[in-house]
Amino acid sequence: MGCGELSRLIAWVGDSAYSHTAVVMDGEQLIEAAASGVRLAALADRPGMVANFHYIDVFRPSCLEGHDRDARVALLRNALMPYVGRPYPMTSLFTLGLVCAVRNKIPGSRDLRRVLRMALDLVIDNDPNQVVCSELVYRGFDEAVTEPPHALRLPIVTRSRQHTPLPDIDLLALAHECLDDLRRAGRKPSVATEIALLAAPMHGMHEVTLAASADAPDHDDLGIRLQQARARLGLDESGHMPLQASMAMSLPEPTPNPKTVLPADLEFSPGLLKIGRLSMATA
Repeated sequence: MGCGELSRLIAWVGDSAYSHTAVVMDGEQLIEAAASGVRLAALADRPGMVANFHYIDVFRPSCLEGHDRDARVALLRNALMPYVGRPYPMTSLFTLGLVCAVRNKIPGSRDLRRVLRMALDLVIDNDPNQVVCSELVYRGFDEAVTEPPHALRLPIVTRSRQHTPLPDIDLLALAHECLDDLRRAGRKPSVATEIALLAAPMHGMHEVTLAASADAPDHDDLGIRLQQARARLGLDESGHMPLQASMAMSLPEPTPNPKTVLPADLEFSPGLLKIGRLSMATA
């Protein structure tokens, strides 16, 4: 689970405890879609994990068990390596928009509307050749060349939207995260956007905020943007997750669109067994 308000929103919208996923092989090497793109790195070269994540949960794929484990791990590595160097949409703000679109879910808080609009806009304008973290993990297992084909594919099950309360969000911290994300994505925010984001959480700034937020999206506009983002991902009105399904009635999704695979899909995949947790950032 990543640190920061965007990570908390991503986990909540995604009905998951996670905001990032990666593959560790040979106990020492990490393949992940990160801000700099898809990369292969030694765990020792990722000291930022200690500061950027509250905890890391470790899952073991059942498809890599057995006498031919080493051969299967090699096939997984071969499937992932062509993605190394592939650009990543690079922002947590983009990931928030992606999760909103796939889950067909928008937080109801008025304070979050501008952030959600920016997140959905990033999805609508996204380059389809870029990959996000959970998509990379799923593609590696699915595209490994095996006999029979897709022998390593992780099963994905449909899940209903959960009804957990929206967490308390530090709006000022969220504003700074969003502005940093936009700059990293090469989308310099307008002065009006900066004022609206930074002034909204402050007491005594109501008039300034109201003036700067004159063009803030309303709920209907967000709904339109949500459907545009879903169309960009190739999702129909029902998507790949029937919302009427209950936890007790989870159903297999044999061939999901990899673009729509979320951390929650991997979290609840019957093909992954949770074996432990590493506590990282200090409280």
